[in-house]
Amino acid sequence: MTSPSLLPKLSGSLALLAVLSCVARALPAIEPPPDVPDDGPSSKAEIFSAMQDVRRKYGSDAVMLEGHLLGQAVRNGSVGEAAISVGDFEVHDGKRFLAFQLETGIVYNDRELSAAGRPARAWSEIVEASLRKFRGITLPADGIVLRLVYTHREYDDEAELRAHIRDQPGIPETAVFYLLLPDIGEMLGDRISGQQLIDGSMVLVNGVTPHILLAAPTPTAPAVTPGASSR
Repeated sequence: MTSPSLLPKLSGSLALLAVLSCVARALPAIEPPPDVPDDGPSSKAEIFSAMQDVRRKYGSDAVMLEGHLLGQAVRNGSVGEAAISVGDFEVHDGKRFLAFQLETGIVYNDRELSAAGRPARAWSEIVEASLRKFRGITLPADGIVLRLVYTHREYDDEAELRAHIRDQPGIPETAVFYLLLPDIGEMLGDRISGQQLIDGSMVLVNGVTPHILLAAPTPTAPAVTPGASSR
């Protein structure tokens, strides 16, 4: 099962800067970026230590995935604190899944999105967008389990949402995606679409299996015939 306290969370814009700085260098060696202050809720030393722990236990791709997931949440509507952590391994159907938990800080608007639309939006804007930054993912596991935490309520606009975020944070919801690495590889190779990956994976929203229909599924590429040159 997941052990949330096993590794520190990377939270806020400082952590995002640190992780993405390492990602940009393709992680030849993890070094703390010089422009992150040494004080505050996420100090340079804390971020550096967290990334070292993740890389040592699970490899460079785990650090990169943390950074991409956190970055996509921040870029796609996060108004609260966004934080990411790596737990431990979970076993499902005899397969080991490395667990990531992302507190997105996003409040989806019930006037714009249905119950089915919320996990679909989270998948498209955060999960699939993050996975597609890789050519392939190497981890010491059979797959990954991604827990995305967000809230939802009705609001007029972002200004109104921000003005009342503390006293009206919204109704919490957690979308969980169990994804096998070979299946992710099929999507990254354009042999299946994001919709097909979801359809073939275990997905839960607040413990219930939903029917997720993506608004704009990634088209499936035609099969490559033997002897054809690859792109």
